[in-house]
Amino acid sequence: MSLNRLKLNIDKTQFIWLGTTQKLAKVNITSITHDVRDICVSDKVTCLGILIDSQLTFADCMKRLTGNCFYQL
Repeated sequence: MSLNRLKLNIDKTQFIWLGTTQKLAKVNITSITHDVRDICVSDKVTCLGILIDSQLTFADCMKRLTGNCFYQL
């Protein structure tokens, strides 16, 4: 990132592990450290307005989308 003159915004950074339930159970890392600040692992993150969960089911995203559609109707 520094070669391209980019800077990581820690306040907006989210971290998620993706995988099946069995694979996620084997992961024991709960945070990563960048500089001196910790970034905690989340179950759900938002990327470009899409809510992504750790198993890529998109269930929460669909709930939010259908709720918004019913509101508009």
